Amino acid sequence: MAKQRAGRRTTIYRLTGVKEFESAIRDKYLGQDGFEAHEVEVGDRPGYLVAGAMAKERSDWCAAVTTLTGEAVEIGGITPAGVLLVRPEGESAPQEGVVYALSYGMGFQLLEQGRLDNLFGQRIAIRTADPRKLRSLTVTTMDERSRTSRATIPQGDGLLGFGVGDVGEAVSRIVASAKLPMLSRSAGEPLQIRGADALNVPLGHTPAEVLTDLDALERLLAKEPHPSLKSLEQLAAVRNPETKKQLDVKLAAALDNDSGNIGLAWPHERVDENGTPDSWVPHRLWPGRRSEVRPGQPDWTDIRAALAGVPCGQRLDRVESATIRLCRDTEGKDAISQDIPLRRWLAFETDLDDRTYALYDGSWYEIHHDYAGNITERVKKLFAREVEDLTFPAWAFDHDEDAYNKELAAALGGVCLDKKLIRTDLHSRGIEACDVYIPDGTLIHVKKTEKSAAASHLLAQALVSADALCSDAQARKKLKEKIKTLGGDASNVGSKPKRVVLAMYRGAGKHVTPENLFTFTKVNLVRQATSLEERGVPVYVVSIPGPAA
Repeated sequence: MAKQRAGRRTTIYRLTGVKEFESAIRDKYLGQDGFEAHEVEVGDRPGYLVAGAMAKERSDWCAAVTTLTGEAVEIGGITPAGVLLVRPEGESAPQEGVVYALSYGMGFQLLEQGRLDNLFGQRIAIRTADPRKLRSLTVTTMDERSRTSRATIPQGDGLLGFGVGDVGEAVSRIVASAKLPMLSRSAGEPLQIRGADALNVPLGHTPAEVLTDLDALERLLAKEPHPSLKSLEQLAAVRNPETKKQLDVKLAAALDNDSGNIGLAWPHERVDENGTPDSWVPHRLWPGRRSEVRPGQPDWTDIRAALAGVPCGQRLDRVESATIRLCRDTEGKDAISQDIPLRRWLAFETDLDDRTYALYDGSWYEIHHDYAGNITERVKKLFAREVEDLTFPAWAFDHDEDAYNKELAAALGGVCLDKKLIRTDLHSRGIEACDVYIPDGTLIHVKKTEKSAAASHLLAQALVSADALCSDAQARKKLKEKIKTLGGDASNVGSKPKRVVLAMYRGAGKHVTPENLFTFTKVNLVRQATSLEERGVPVYVVSIPGPAA
């Protein structure tokens, strides 16, 4: 029997919200000389073909070569491009809006970027990849040092081999070995699949085979991924420009109306130190006012007050242009951060088309409901742990953090270390070991978390401190010296803290709960609690009571 001819590798894009085929193509290519666009038939379905060439009379590099050599170089070029659009089965009605685009040459440049389903290739890869043969992952990690990295293991491995867990990691590209028996020309053999915004797989040779293959891919998207890979699609960076615009419209509405789940977060990757700043300097925040040094650290009430003077409809623009710089001193001269764009300080969550999105470090992320539920349940377990031997006094109406920390230290027989920095070779500018140290070796970190915003700063401070005390003998020595200097008992400062307590106060009559923390605050809480407990340091969360009525 003759061997079946292999399918033709084709790059495929999936577009959404396409009522008419023309709306999937950038306007410049619909009327440009050298390109033709017309309706076609693909088997028994209507399609749309755009094909042509991008011509240049003189390549960009010619001028550079002419300058270097003195020789006149005039070389042009022609770049062919084509794209064929067709709807999957069941999507023939224009209002459904799903279109598949088969791209040839530079055809991807013809597509309207705002219509792209940027998670298409990734979702196919998650549903077809061999979980033991992942070869490359590109991951953005949400933690105190937000980062994006790509890891490659040529022979393949599972998620643990890439160091990928299930909390706070958004995957944007997957390369893996996969089987796609549903494709007409796959021959059932494993093939390397790359999943990002597009998908490159072997399609059939006839119209009927190609349509069958596209329908199979559409049905595949409706299936559940392999259990061990499911976590890879539960948190995803939004790259579709149209979706970003719609989300920014919702953000603008929240800024104009002071509505929705909005507040401030802590942009860790822009802050050089995690000590508590004594002042902050806004720039371009207040209309018509010079930058002024302000005491403490920014909270949402400060930002709301500033934006109140900006006309509705212009507040998002102000958020985009304004910056905040943190300083260690009260005069605003000893900076511990860059001028951080205000957008990177915002925490905001909203729904769009029955999906949940969150703003983190200035960028949008889609959060799967299963993921959000899982994170909340894990945070509930942390809140449920009781610190039975410690009683936290109520936060008085007239108390700021300094006053409360002193009262807490006195009530628990501890030492107030708020703003008492310890400096080591690794942390030459100093870190806060904690706000209150208890003689049994407990570190208590306290934060007044207006609208939960400052909680992320509290978490970062706790992680930096515990990490230093677990791994740096010099840090432990400096901590002992600081405690003794303040008249405390440092005999139980050992190779690691006995426990870390995160104590938060939200305001009179209010309580910090797992439900009212921002999603990414909960993500960081789970990540950092896990990190500390892997070092043998248990973590507790306490909601400080408010004053009696």
